[in-house]
Amino acid sequence: MVRHWWLASASFPVVAGVLCSLAIMFNICAVSQGWREIIDPDGSVSIIAQPAWAVALKAVSLALAVVGYFVLLLTMISKRDPVKGFIVTILCWCASAATLLSVIGVVAQEHTTVNPQQKLQYTQNYFYGTFAASYYILIAVLLAIYAGSVHSVHLNRKERRTIECTSIILRVAAFFVFLLGGAAVYATIEGWLFMDALYWADYTLLTIGIGNLAPKTHLGRSLLFPYASAGILNTGLVISSMTSFTEDLRQLNIRFKIEEVHSGIQGRQTSRGGAGNVRSDKEKQPLQMPADPLYPNKADLLKFHRIKRDFYRRHRWMTLIWSGLALFFLWLVSAAIFRRSERSQKWTYFQALYFTYTSLTTIGYGDLYPTSNFGKAFFVFWSLLAVPVMTNLVAAMAQLGFEKLTYLLRYLWRIQVSRLARMYRDAHRERERNTSGPGPGIAIDSNSRASEPTNSMQPSTGVQSSSTYGKKESGKSLIQAAQRSLALGEEIHKLIFTLQSSSTTQLDLYSEWDRILPLLHPESDGSDLQETTSLATLYGHTGTVLESLDTDRPTTDVNKEILWMLKFLTEKVCSHLREGLAREHSGRSNTLS
Repeated sequence: MVRHWWLASASFPVVAGVLCSLAIMFNICAVSQGWREIIDPDGSVSIIAQPAWAVALKAVSLALAVVGYFVLLLTMISKRDPVKGFIVTILCWCASAATLLSVIGVVAQEHTTVNPQQKLQYTQNYFYGTFAASYYILIAVLLAIYAGSVHSVHLNRKERRTIECTSIILRVAAFFVFLLGGAAVYATIEGWLFMDALYWADYTLLTIGIGNLAPKTHLGRSLLFPYASAGILNTGLVISSMTSFTEDLRQLNIRFKIEEVHSGIQGRQTSRGGAGNVRSDKEKQPLQMPADPLYPNKADLLKFHRIKRDFYRRHRWMTLIWSGLALFFLWLVSAAIFRRSERSQKWTYFQALYFTYTSLTTIGYGDLYPTSNFGKAFFVFWSLLAVPVMTNLVAAMAQLGFEKLTYLLRYLWRIQVSRLARMYRDAHRERERNTSGPGPGIAIDSNSRASEPTNSMQPSTGVQSSSTYGKKESGKSLIQAAQRSLALGEEIHKLIFTLQSSSTTQLDLYSEWDRILPLLHPESDGSDLQETTSLATLYGHTGTVLESLDTDRPTTDVNKEILWMLKFLTEKVCSHLREGLAREHSGRSNTLS
């Protein structure tokens, strides 16, 4: 139970690092300007200067968050005991959140007298400070949960590198630096407020393109080409890193599950122990693998394969379901928030749904857009979460649809192979029935019964007919064994050629094996070969079992699988030849007798 709880929180260090980068960006926005502004009757806006103590506390909060961020990175890179580093990081983020919340509380309670014609309201910086404090609390809780459960498992260096992946955190940090840098440059060039420039940079790099703010100067439009191109590329790298990290966590999760099952299998085989039993098992399964506790039997390998198949199926559906629920939550709930924030525009809930949908799908018509300070700040906060969720949902739907189509095509292919094999067997049996008949020298009377031999020199005991039949059957069995061995030899030649080439990673071994199965058992219809002669039975050692169940494998692992296939096919060739020779020998013995 502890391990399962740890697996549920395995992604929390990376999630904390990503959210911390976003919180630091919001914290920088909170420090840059004051938190209240006055709107005059003519529409001009003047920001109230923030006192020195507020600036100092905001700067302290930002410094503590940055220290916690770098301590987290060093802890994940050092690969030592991470608990101490995580504790320091959690304390820094908690202190940063407390500092920001204290400033927010003072500002919220502060009263400023303005003229009746003027309007006092909070700036976007105030809301960014609120978002940053909320993020600091959230990531501190996530990291505390992971630090409390990390002692329940023993991770090697490779597994820690997979879980505590710093590359995705650094890429996200680079994206936010790019976002802030572009906002600062365009605020200077176009004369925008820094917060408005950040709002523009956000919907530009996320390809939403609302359009209520657009560069008007020649320099701004010229810089848009390199800035948007590099920013969109950076966004794609961040999304691909998230997808790769999710896949690595999935592989680690299934590896732990298989190791747990394998440890139970080893315990059963060890307690079963005994040389006599081992020898008996080895005699029963001569073509599978050595009957040793380190080598699971065929049933255990099929169980490994079933665990991985069920896990992948469940993971795909869970990803699709959770992404769909998150998308509907971000769509429906955020629409209610935008409706409230844009009361001045008198948005209805349907208009808010329309705006959030066009933004989620990155259509961005631009006919509706937020104008309030909270609406703009919340749009940046919301879009940086909603667009990746939408991308993940589309990827999950595409993957599930592609796999279902692949399964359908493979099922139709197996039906076609079974039908062709059945037609071939029927034709072969019909040909044998037509060509079979009495041997030479046997006369057939009108009642279709064999009469006495026409040669009076031959005995009439029927020995000649039985010997002739035995020779014919033994020769036929030898020819069939040679034909089957020749077909398998051609497949061996193809696998050797594939092994020598550099395109082994593009080979679908399971499809190849499904094509080879009818050659191993031509007397079967092919429908029951998947379970009785599964590709998983070719792997004996535990490490090979774990690696062979992965979908994305390096070239060395694919080469190992091909070598095991060659070994199995070679044994089959020898078995067919031995069987044919044994039948011919028995036929000759019957003839001599």
